[in-house]
This record gives sequence, structure tokens and C-alpha cells, in this order.
Amino acid sequence: MLWKKIAASAAFFIFILGLFMSSLVKYTQVNIAGEHCKISSADFNLQWKHSVEKTIWIENYQRQQQHFVLRYTDLISFGAGTPANLPIISQKNGVIRMSVNQKIEDIHWIVSRNMQGTIKVNKNEWSIYKDYPDYTLVNISIQQQPLWKTWTIGECL
Repeated sequence: MLWKKIAASAAFFIFILGLFMSSLVKYTQVNIAGEHCKISSADFNLQWKHSVEKTIWIENYQRQQQHFVLRYTDLISFGAGTPANLPIISQKNGVIRMSVNQKIEDIHWIVSRNMQGTIKVNKNEWSIYKDYPDYTLVNISIQQQPLWKTWTIGECL
């Protein structure tokens, strides 16, 4: 009788563990030069130096179910490529935050030493332009895998 209870408990535990291990997990995947890593946080920023203005721009993205949302952009000056019709959320210490709220499927980004591309997550920064040659393509996408498969994918930063 005791063995039947132990066997039933073990079977239940294995069943629950199997459900947990096979549950699907969404994450942001960064593919660059044949390598990939993940960003577990739903929010991240892309930062670069504008080619004409030579000032820093920061875009804030949020991962949703099947796409990203570019929520806002922080910039210092208005120049080439600056959308003039977006609402300004705030102005502080010379930084203008513009509301964007644009749906984006995948992000394709070209890094170079001139633009100084950096990925920021929470308080961590990855100066990706220092690790790869100029004009390397970075693809940022949403992936979904069973939990156990995500354990082998390293965090980007």
C-alpha cells in the first residue's frame, strides 16, 4: 500500500514536472553574425549616435505577444529623420521624449563604430559595436520555446 502511494506521488510529480518543462516561454532573441543570445526582460532600449546630428538617440521597445512596440524615443536635437508629428511626452535636461507607440515585427539593425550601437536592459549595457565589425546585421526577434530549450541560450547582457 505504501509503495502504491509513493508510485502515485512520483508519477504525479513527473507529470507536473513535464508540464512545467514543456511550457512555452517567450523571449527576445538577438541574432548577430551567426550567434544568438536572449533578452528575458520584456523591455529593452537601443541606443546609437545619430549620423548627422552626432547626438545620442534611445528607442524604448516592449515585447508583446507577436510583435514589439516602439513606445518612445529619447533625443537631444531635431535633425534628419526626426518625425515632427509625434507628441512630446517630456523634456528634461535637454532630452526630448517623443511618444511613438508603433508596432514592429522584427528589428533589423546595422552596427558600426560611427553609430556606436548599444543594447540596454535595465541597468546593463552591451556596446555591440565594439564586439562586431562595422556594418554587421543584428536581427532582434520574438521567439517562443519550451522552457527546457531556453536554458541553453545565454543572456545577451
